[in-house]
Amino acid sequence: MAVCWCLTMARGENKVESYLHKRITQLGGTTRKWVSPGRDSVPDRIGFLPNNIIFFAEVKTMNGVLTVRQSREIETLKSYDCEVYVVYGTDGVDKLTEHLRTKHGIA
Repeated sequence: MAVCWCLTMARGENKVESYLHKRITQLGGTTRKWVSPGRDSVPDRIGFLPNNIIFFAEVKTMNGVLTVRQSREIETLKSYDCEVYVVYGTDGVDKLTEHLRTKHGIA
């Protein structure tokens, strides 16, 4: 049962990641999947927006939970003044894109 649950969660997160990419593209940017060999728990996506805006996004389903390692990795990135966001579901993506639009003056 646990294997099925993990696969379902992964598929759900993939849908949210695709939606994030679509919404960031609508803002004139793009995202890339972040895979770091030998370093688990890095955020799922690196986002790029006009005017040298770079951010990291950990994507979760609405019921997703950060692992301790993910929380630690996020705090490490924040200690380097990186913008790091955790988004929960497509509603979280919409909130993030509105936040980025407002914070960085993106039309």
